[in-house]
Amino acid sequence: MRQKSQAAIEFLTTYAWAFIIISLAIGALYYFGIFDFDKYLPQKCSFPYQFKCLDFGLKPAEIGIKLVNNLGEDIKVVFIGINNDIASPISCTPPSVPFDWDHDSTKDIKFTSCSGGGYIPDTRTAVRISMSYYAVNTPSKPIHTISGKINGKITSS
Repeated sequence: MRQKSQAAIEFLTTYAWAFIIISLAIGALYYFGIFDFDKYLPQKCSFPYQFKCLDFGLKPAEIGIKLVNNLGEDIKVVFIGINNDIASPISCTPPSVPFDWDHDSTKDIKFTSCSGGGYIPDTRTAVRISMSYYAVNTPSKPIHTISGKINGKITSS
């Protein structure tokens, strides 16, 4: 009976050592960033089809986005803002509004002096941009609001 229990203990000890070695190997891979999947995620900019996102940039203290007006009519933008889903949200100086925007033309929109809200260089972030506008040639000028999202890495330069 004693030899059977000794064999069982030796069997379990062998598996325990194997488990410890595998755990250390996985811990080392995690430490060196092998399991950091954020660097494999794509950077993207998504807006409704009326405003196609051509390009964007996330720099320290600045967020820039290039949109094209695909509405088919001239508009006047009356509000543009930015936020994120963090307890202390991002704070940026928006571009001056109101501004006119011709149909089928591009507009470079820059938010400056960005800080807070987890906006740290060399990290990934997600920000939401809201914009309110009305069509210039529509008599009642109803206000429409759209929002888009930018996911990307904040470059350090």
